[in-house]
Amino acid sequence: MEFTNAVQKETHERLNEYLPELFEEPYFDEDKGHFYVSYGSTVIEISNDPYGPDEAVVTIMAYCVQGAEVDDELLTGLLGLNHELSFGAFSISGRDVFFSYSLFGRTLERSNLLNAVATVSTVSDDYDDRIVAQYGGQTALQRIRDTGGRKERVTRSRAEKQSKRG
Repeated sequence: MEFTNAVQKETHERLNEYLPELFEEPYFDEDKGHFYVSYGSTVIEISNDPYGPDEAVVTIMAYCVQGAEVDDELLTGLLGLNHELSFGAFSISGRDVFFSYSLFGRTLERSNLLNAVATVSTVSDDYDDRIVAQYGGQTALQRIRDTGGRKERVTRSRAEKQSKRG
């Protein structure tokens, strides 16, 4: 993996050290350069990106809901929640709702990382069922169960590509 600056590299090394100490079986996706951990019923994605010439930002993100019916009421509601929450924010990409929280890499400590993961997981878990009930879609856990998880999707995708080749 290539790093843009020294702090991003140091942050990656700290994540590599902290995550196995804090979570069972963290996963690192070489292609995306992101870590994944399970916390309760939530799968958390942790990215480490450069921030300016000499800083890094660690973003802890949960896929809260996938496939929601996005309308003005949902958007206004999520903006209202962002205003009320002490840490983190909801966002939407297409029909997927995310919750994330960011930390600076230079000052990343084990306890701050754990608190951030717990916050993201708790908030996502608190709101995912409510959003699905009102706006449809699936919670991340439902989606994983329906698709068989990442390993199953990768295996299925490879099998489909091979069958198309003949």
